[in-house]
Amino acid sequence: MDRSQIKNILKEELNKSDEAKIKKLARDEFDKLVKKHLSSTDLEKKVQELVVKNLKKDKPTKKEVASITKDVLINLYKVLWQRKNFWSNNIENI
Repeated sequence: MDRSQIKNILKEELNKSDEAKIKKLARDEFDKLVKKHLSSTDLEKKVQELVVKNLKKDKPTKKEVASITKDVLINLYKVLWQRKNFWSNNIENI
């Protein structure tokens, strides 16, 4: 093989099925490694520990989480109040 043939081979574009196969192989390999090194409970515990640790240290993040939580609760109560007839009848029937 000469240089021009190698260049032509390297310039060949991947078609959609090749890309899909590569993505599937990469995903499968990633899943296999995650399952090998971390069980789901270990992963969940580690993520929770990291979140709690970082929230304790970072005051601006605490304030941001509190602000988001406050906005969510306010909007929830507004929706519940505006659609009171929808859910209050169901509660009375219980």
